[in-house]
Amino acid sequence: TWEVDTFRGHFNNVSCALFHPRQELIISDSEDKTIRIWDMAKRTGIQTFRREHDRFWILTCHPELNLFAAGHDNGMIVFKLERERPAYASLNNEGVYFLKDKYVRHTDLSSSRDGPILPLRRGGVRVQSMSFNPPDRALLVNSDTDGGTYELYIVPKDSSQAHDPVACNA
Repeated sequence: TWEVDTFRGHFNNVSCALFHPRQELIISDSEDKTIRIWDMAKRTGIQTFRREHDRFWILTCHPELNLFAAGHDNGMIVFKLERERPAYASLNNEGVYFLKDKYVRHTDLSSSRDGPILPLRRGGVRVQSMSFNPPDRALLVNSDTDGGTYELYIVPKDSSQAHDPVACNA
């Protein structure tokens, strides 16, 4: 069965559209001088790139990096979709919390064990920063969704036991 949907946002002919090879994104360009990044799960636009004097015609994505290239009337531009280094919060002796693959993950620096401990409430958001409060075991996650949001997560006391994200409650 095919599911058909329409993404609305361009104001002129769409010249090219493609699926991102590693993320749930669609990238499109148009004669309206914009490139739009679409979230496939939410069916909404999440980012727009604009060039005032050139129309975009063709797109391609790097197969492994967060880069894509767009051809326009006078050449080509390479764009970076998001930061390549994940947001993280370091702990003095305990390790590092960081975000990867829609989960808060923990790495124990003494044993080098790494694993997911909490699923993100909003899976596909672009996280800008994280902060950890050790006394409350609270992790504050800042994303640029809806003009900027903060979400508070309580980390389980024994994060080494909480590597099954289904069993964790945010």
